[in-house]
Amino acid sequence: MIQNPDLAPRQRGLVLLNKAERLLEYLGPVLDRVPRHQRYRYAARVEDALWQLVDGIIQAAASGQKSKVYRVDEQIRLIHTLLRHGAERKFINPKRVGEAARMLGEIGAIVGAWRKKVV
Repeated sequence: MIQNPDLAPRQRGLVLLNKAERLLEYLGPVLDRVPRHQRYRYAARVEDALWQLVDGIIQAAASGQKSKVYRVDEQIRLIHTLLRHGAERKFINPKRVGEAARMLGEIGAIVGAWRKKVV
């Protein structure tokens, strides 16, 4: 079976989308346990950032624009920062943050390769 190279970004987008959705599912219960006084300020911000990541992946895969791929990379960096902040403030267990960072690192590696290939 011969693969059409024009479909590669869309296929990559599906892999990224799958990984981002798994990260969202993994962090959902963790964010539900954030202390009440920080639930809106912190947990909602992390969840919104994760949903923006999913949205950005969909848009980048559909359009193939380099600027949208860069936005996905920026969103990954923001989520990394938010997770580190959560671990420092003890909102999230450091082991959970480590696993989430590993998952996010996989997504980042794929996006990094994607950035190099997009013209």
